[in-house]
Amino acid sequence: MRLICIFFTVFFSQSANAQIKEVRLKTLLSICETAQSTNDLGTIKNIANQLKDEPLQSNHILASRMRICLSAANGGETTKINAEGLVKSIAEKMLAIESDCNALLEIAPNVALDNKTCRTIFISNN
Repeated sequence: MRLICIFFTVFFSQSANAQIKEVRLKTLLSICETAQSTNDLGTIKNIANQLKDEPLQSNHILASRMRICLSAANGGETTKINAEGLVKSIAEKMLAIESDCNALLEIAPNVALDNKTCRTIFISNN
């Protein structure tokens, strides 16, 4: 009976410890990602310092997130993505494509209608 108690104690303590480590790791990675989005290099370096001795995770997503955080701390890309700028750029390019498709429709209607992108534009505009 004593052996069974020892077994359960060891088994459950290791399982609980592993869960705590994973929760801590996910929390640190979330903090690092937030710091990257705000260009907070001090926080990024602090979190990376805490992560540097952690073994690389078998979970590919966590391992990738760890690499990104460590890379950011060592001078990797930490700039915030400008979503508004990307949306504006896409809209401008879309207008240019629509204009080109309309020009193609005038000079070569069959080619314009055979073009997948132009055909999608013509159908969505009606």
